[in-house]
Amino acid sequence: MISYSCIEEKDLSQVITLYENYLNSGEYIRDSMEKEFYNGDYLGFKACEAGEIVGFFTGQSGISFTYPHPELENEIKEFTKDRKIYTPDGLLVLEEYRGRGIIRELVDRMRRALLDKKVELALVELWIYQDGSIPAQKPLKGIGEAVFQKKIPLFYKDIGKYGIRCPICGEECTCGALVELLKVKSDSD
Repeated sequence: MISYSCIEEKDLSQVITLYENYLNSGEYIRDSMEKEFYNGDYLGFKACEAGEIVGFFTGQSGISFTYPHPELENEIKEFTKDRKIYTPDGLLVLEEYRGRGIIRELVDRMRRALLDKKVELALVELWIYQDGSIPAQKPLKGIGEAVFQKKIPLFYKDIGKYGIRCPICGEECTCGALVELLKVKSDSD
């Protein structure tokens, strides 16, 4: 049976290991995830079976990407003005647990937590696979509809400069990203 709860300090090592195995890896990623966890405005939810994490969804306040993109960050600041923004990232469910509604539950927990924090906009960086598919786009609509979208080819081209490895391309990543700002929907929407 799947149980859901907040990510705790004791879970951090397992979450980082899963992140590095399935998303991006490297010292920059580990350091960023630890900093995010301890920043005081962290959101993290886990799905567990038999005491093992089989999925998670994390987030932090403000604008955050896998690594800095100053021009895009400025464009988003200009667009959002003084509205409260949050960056949910790190959505993962192990393949053998997919199709059980785990992603839907994790996304809904994040959406409700954002509402509790009075967050209006969620910034998401959606990985575009080399075949053009964007697997996370559909489930993240559970947070809300996009009010800003920008598709960026080669979004991760400088990943190697940060010591980050793409699980598909390695340090010379050719993957793109779809960056969206989602208007967090209320329970009545």
